[in-house]
Amino acid sequence: MSNFYELSEEEKQIIEDTKGKVAEITSEIFMLLNKQFDDTTELERQILATFCFGIINGIVFERDIPPLQAHSITHSLLVAKFNYSEDQAEDFTQELINSTDEEYHPVMFSIIRRGIDGYRQYFNDDKAQLRANIIEVLDIINSESD
Repeated sequence: MSNFYELSEEEKQIIEDTKGKVAEITSEIFMLLNKQFDDTTELERQILATFCFGIINGIVFERDIPPLQAHSITHSLLVAKFNYSEDQAEDFTQELINSTDEEYHPVMFSIIRRGIDGYRQYFNDDKAQLRANIIEVLDIINSESD
């Protein structure tokens, strides 16, 4: 891929297709959980968004998408699917990127890794394992926050 400001039409299409794929997977996750967005707590949204960031990492690695475009994909997901404001999405995106360093935030790092596994599960059409993966993450975090 070329640099961010000089994307070819093909590269722009790959980015848009990836945004669509990420949105599709996110919708599938809510469906697998049998939850509507409005029925989630803020903590659950943050966990799910972090998990989805792991999925984004799996996709961008597979499609060889540069980090700057991955940032854009993440930001778009947080606004479109998780109802964050532009400023909140920007701050959270940066927090997610920072959390790819295990020492920065070990819990978020672990959730991101589980999201990467979740992408593999989705890609392999293993919806039962994907659902179990997400539920386990939510249960662990929810039990620690009680």
